[in-house]
Amino acid sequence: MRLRRQSAKSSGLHVAGLALTAFLSAVALAADHPACGRLAGMVTDRDGTPLVNATVVIMGPGITRRVERVLTDAHGRFSAGDLLPGRYSLAVASTHLQRDGIDIRAGQVSELSLMLSTLLPQITRSREGANHADDDWKSVLRSASSVRPVLRYHGGASGSSPVPLDPGQRLVAMIPESAGADVLSDQVDLGTVLAYWRPLTQGTDVLVASALAGEGVSNNSLISSFRRRAASGSTQQVALIAHQLGFGGGIVGPGAPPALLNVHGMTLAYSDAQEISSALRLETGFEVNYLDGFQGTVMVMPRAEVEYILSPLSSLKLSYGDAPVSPDGSLAQAVEQFNEFPRISMQNDRARLEAARHSQVTYSRRLTRKTQVQASAYHDGFSNAVVRGFGPASAWSSLAAAGDVMPNATSNGVNLDAGGYGSTGVRVSISQSLTRNLQASASYSTGDALTAIEAAHGASSLPVIRPHATQMVDGKMIAEIPATKTEVITSYGWIERGQVTAVDPYALADLNVAPYAGVQIRQPLPRINFLGGTQIQMIADFRNVGGQGYIRMTGANGQPITLTPVYRSFRGGFSVQF
Repeated sequence: MRLRRQSAKSSGLHVAGLALTAFLSAVALAADHPACGRLAGMVTDRDGTPLVNATVVIMGPGITRRVERVLTDAHGRFSAGDLLPGRYSLAVASTHLQRDGIDIRAGQVSELSLMLSTLLPQITRSREGANHADDDWKSVLRSASSVRPVLRYHGGASGSSPVPLDPGQRLVAMIPESAGADVLSDQVDLGTVLAYWRPLTQGTDVLVASALAGEGVSNNSLISSFRRRAASGSTQQVALIAHQLGFGGGIVGPGAPPALLNVHGMTLAYSDAQEISSALRLETGFEVNYLDGFQGTVMVMPRAEVEYILSPLSSLKLSYGDAPVSPDGSLAQAVEQFNEFPRISMQNDRARLEAARHSQVTYSRRLTRKTQVQASAYHDGFSNAVVRGFGPASAWSSLAAAGDVMPNATSNGVNLDAGGYGSTGVRVSISQSLTRNLQASASYSTGDALTAIEAAHGASSLPVIRPHATQMVDGKMIAEIPATKTEVITSYGWIERGQVTAVDPYALADLNVAPYAGVQIRQPLPRINFLGGTQIQMIADFRNVGGQGYIRMTGANGQPITLTPVYRSFRGGFSVQF
């Protein structure tokens, strides 16, 4: 395909613009988090005239669904920072341009040169010289009001090989789950994880994983997920997860069925995300959880989310349903998200699955480049709410005989069914980048939570548990030690004394915070080049360090029992990704 030569003046302006873009991007990158990268570029027409106020949509990394929207400035430049390392896709709104396989690396700037033209309504591809962060593919977008936009790559001859697919990712890990990920899940630890993610085509990928727990309720899980991303911007994903659950590590009452020790669960999840316009995004889906071994229990949870971009600095989001927390971009957290299964309790020897119908409207605004605030109003409708506790078997004898005690994986630990209740409240949160190596976030929430009240003296039953209007304050700080790349995450979630559940658990999940004091340490080790640049990370996770929130009360036969919103625990492990 013969190329039309640009004028020397146009080329000079284009090169000068790229040089200025590179300089400004490098300066901006210095203020970003060192573990992240930056994507920058310029959109012009074939004469060097910039495309002003165009919406550039950046999606990724890898299998995640994070979406960043930026606008080109008066010079046609755009820039997005704080991007986790990985492969991204890019699209320019109101055009047919979609760019896949953009490589973002920590501490580096990846640059794109996009050019609008009216000629040559066909596509050719070729290779050019090296570019920043090994991004050596230049793209040219050709469009006009009367001509359908097409994508063409600069230079080279026809017949070049197609753009290669992203490399597959493999993970071997023995890691704990994230502190706030178990909003309504009984997963105590992921144990050993084996995962493999592979792109099938430029728009489809598949994830297959196995999680074998050394402790916790879930003994093992098999995970499979298929995702398809269309050129129109819509993304469909379907996942099927099979769980084998065992509860032999706790108290088993005399009325408990033998199937309690070995039951099976299954989860089917589907989601469909669509970019209706550059400012409007819609996601719908559902999740079906099935538990066998207790006469069969099924729970269907629809969900929907609408996000509207009010301006480059603000957005409005409406959501309904028990939508899972999006992972932070790592393959390990994607596996963790799929591996969750609802908490289980019992009534009259029949299993109950805890559920929450969560509705929320959120307004987000970026005050400065380093500061963002959110204000939310929400409602949670809980059914079969689970309260955790522990104590000697004799203290739970009356409830165990009635078939109302579900053991969990902790020593003498149980799950108790507290019934249903509702919680309506508001939440305000703020996140701030203090320095290059220090970030902070905090939130304040109001609503209802379950509170335990001591039963009448001499009573041989569990203390009374009922909802109570309350509030919660939580915060988190993330610090990185530059010399060793050690990441230290400290958090604290304050709740009122006597509560056995946290108010607004989705706020804790959004911040990845568990109640009371917690510390996570993540230490990356040097890459192993002869193993293809294998990444190894050591992880330590301390929860409820001070042993707060333990409510000691009297159970059956005057025996002591303890109720708590979160157990004190330590978990450690490692992940190997290659």
